[in-house]
Amino acid sequence: MKAHRTTLRLAARLAWGPHPRQRLRALLLGAAAAACAVTVLFAAGVLHALSGEADRLRQRSVVPARGGEEPVVRVDLRADTWGLEQYPVVWLDPVDEGDPAAMPPGMSAWPERGGWAVSPGLAALARAHPALAARFPGAEVLGDAGVLHPGELLAYRHMPEGGAMGAAAFDAAGFGGPGPSIGERTEVDGPALALALTGFVGLPVVLLAAAGTAVSAPLRARRLALLRALGTPARRLRALVAAEAALVFLPGLAVGVLLWEPVAPLLGEVPVVGRPVADGALGPPPWATAAVVAGLACIFAALALVTERRGRGSRHRVAPRPRAGRPRLPVLRTAPAAAGLVLLALAQLRDDQAASTTTLAGVVLLAVGVPPALPAVARTVGGRMADRASGPRGVLAGRRLQYDPRSAVRPLYGVAALLVLAPVVAAWMGAVRHLDAPPPRDPTAEAVVLRGALDRVDTGVLLRGLPGAVAVPLAPQDSGPSGSSGPPVLRVGLGCADAARLLGTAACGASGSLTAEGSRRLAVLLGTPAPLRLVPPGTLHPTPEGELAVIAPREPRFENAIRAAALAHPAALNVVSAADLVLQESELVSWILGGVAVLGSLTFLVLALGTIDRTAAGRGGDRLLGALGLTRGRVRAIGTEEFLLGYAAVVGTGLACGAVASAAWSAMDPAIGYPTGVLAGAAVLAALLAGAGVLGIRLASGRRPEEGRAPG
Repeated sequence: MKAHRTTLRLAARLAWGPHPRQRLRALLLGAAAAACAVTVLFAAGVLHALSGEADRLRQRSVVPARGGEEPVVRVDLRADTWGLEQYPVVWLDPVDEGDPAAMPPGMSAWPERGGWAVSPGLAALARAHPALAARFPGAEVLGDAGVLHPGELLAYRHMPEGGAMGAAAFDAAGFGGPGPSIGERTEVDGPALALALTGFVGLPVVLLAAAGTAVSAPLRARRLALLRALGTPARRLRALVAAEAALVFLPGLAVGVLLWEPVAPLLGEVPVVGRPVADGALGPPPWATAAVVAGLACIFAALALVTERRGRGSRHRVAPRPRAGRPRLPVLRTAPAAAGLVLLALAQLRDDQAASTTTLAGVVLLAVGVPPALPAVARTVGGRMADRASGPRGVLAGRRLQYDPRSAVRPLYGVAALLVLAPVVAAWMGAVRHLDAPPPRDPTAEAVVLRGALDRVDTGVLLRGLPGAVAVPLAPQDSGPSGSSGPPVLRVGLGCADAARLLGTAACGASGSLTAEGSRRLAVLLGTPAPLRLVPPGTLHPTPEGELAVIAPREPRFENAIRAAALAHPAALNVVSAADLVLQESELVSWILGGVAVLGSLTFLVLALGTIDRTAAGRGGDRLLGALGLTRGRVRAIGTEEFLLGYAAVVGTGLACGAVASAAWSAMDPAIGYPTGVLAGAAVLAALLAGAGVLGIRLASGRRPEEGRAPG
C-alpha cells in the first residue's frame, strides 16, 4: 500500500510539475482527451439515435395474418409526394376499433372515418404550406413513439365509409413483428458501419490520442531513464507512467463529457449531416457514456505504456542522458499497410458484394496502416538524403530525420490517412451524385398516373376543379403487331381530338393512328418507353391492376389539386408524377460528408498538437546547434530541410497509397471514375501546407536565443 501511495505521489508531482514542457504536456494531453471524448460520445450518440429509429421502425412493421390467424386490421400501403420527397400514406380498416392491436404505434385513438393521423413533421410542414394542409384536413398528430424522428413525413387514414382499398391490400394480425415496414429502412449494414466508424472516427481518435500522449516525450524519457538507472523496477515504472498519464487525461475526459452531455439533448439533428433525430437521441445512456470513458482511458493508458516500452527497449535511453544511436523500428509497423494492399489485390479476383466489402476493408486497412509505416519510410528517406548530400546542411537534416523519424512525421499521421481516404471518397461521391437529367417537360400539357382501387374511382369527382383535364385508362401491355417477338404496346384510351387539344397540334394521322411526334410527346407525358396505340375512350375501363392517367393543360396548381383530390377520394390511390421519377441524391452522401468533416477536423487537431510539441522540442536542439557555432540562418535552414524531407515522405506515401486505393475502387464499378482531379488538388493543397509549415518554422526560429550562445 505504501509503495502504491509513493507511486501516486510521484506521478502527481510529475504530471503537475512546474517544468514548462510538463505544463505544455498537461495542457495538450488534456485537450486531446477532451476532443476524443466529445468525438466518440458524438459517434455513440449517432449510433444510439439510429438504433432507436430501427427499433421504432420494427415496432410499426405490419404483421400479415397467416394461416388461421385472425386479422385485426386491413392495410393498404400507399405513398404521396411533396416537392421531391415521397412519404408513406397508409390506409387502415380495423376489424374492431376497440382493439388496441389494430392501431399502429403513436396513435392513441382512431380518427373519424375518412380522417387522418399524421406525423409531427408532416403537421408542421402542412402548417407552413396551405396546399399541403388541404390534403389532410383536420388531421390528428401522432405521438413520438410512432415516428422515426420529428422530421419524418407519414400519414395514416382511417378507412372512410363506402371506401375501397387496392389489389395490394392485405389482412394484418397487428404491428411490431416480421413483415412489410412502413417508411424507410434504417437498418445499417454491420460490416460497412464498422469499417466506416474505423476509418472516419476510430483512426483519427487513436491518432489524436497518440499525439497527445507523445507530447513532451523526451522530457519523460529522461526522467524515466533516471529512475531506471536508480534501480526502479520495470513494473513500478509502468505503473508510474500509467498514473502520470491518467492524472492528465482523466480530467480531460471528464471535461469532454461535461461539454457533450448538456449539449446533446438540445440537438435536433446530427451536426454536419443535418439529419433530424428524436429529441435527446444524441445523448447516449449513462452505461454507454461510462463505456466510452473507460474505453478511451484504456486507449490513452495503453499508448502511454507503448511509449514507455519503446523507450525501455532502445539502447539510446538506458541512461539519464541520451546517447548516440537510432531507435529501433519494428518491421511489423508496415504489416497493416501491406495487408491492405493485399486485400485490394484480392478484391480484383472477386465479384459482386464480396468484391465491394473486400475493397472497402482494404481501403480502410491501408488508411489505418499507412501512419505506423511512415517512420520507416522517413528513416529511409533521411538516410539516403544524408548519404547523397553534398553539404553539411543536407547531412545534418538527413541524419536528424534518420535518428528520430517518429517525432518528425507523427504530427502528419492524419494527413497521410486523409490523403488515402479523400480520393476514394471523392470518386464514390462523384458516381453517386451523378444523376441523369430528367426528360424535358412538355410545353402545353402535363400528366400524372393513378394506381390503386381504380375500379371504384369516380372520375367526375376526381377531376372537379380541373377544367380541360381528361382521365385516360391505360391497359396492360399486350403483344406487339409482329407477334410475340414484337415490342409490347401500351393501349391508351384517348381520342385524337382530346390528344390534339392537349398537345396543341395534330396528334393523329389520316388513318387515326398517332404521328411520330404525337407518340413521342405522349410517351414523355406518361413516363413510358413503350410504343403507344390510341383506342376509343369507351373501350377501356380502369381496373385495380391497371393504371389511369390524368392529362391536363399545363398550369401550376395541377399536381397539388390532383393529389389533394386523390387523397380525399374514398378509394385508395397512388399518384405518380414526374417528381416521383426524378432520381434523388443518396442519403449516404451527407453521412459520408459528415465522416470526412470529422476526419478532417481531427486530422487538423493532430497536426496542431504535433506541430506545437515539435516546435517546443526543437528549441533545445537548435540551441545545441547554435552552441556549436552555427548561425541562426543555418539552424533555420537545417530545420526547414528536415521538415520538408519528412513532409515529402508523408505526402508522397499518402498520395501513392491514395492513387492505388482509388484505382482499386474505380475498377470495382465502371460508374466510379478515377479521381485524377482530386489527387491533383490534394497535391496542390499539400504543397500549400508545406509552405505554411516552412513559414511556421521560420517564425518559431526567429525567437531563438542569440547565435552561438551555449545553453544555459
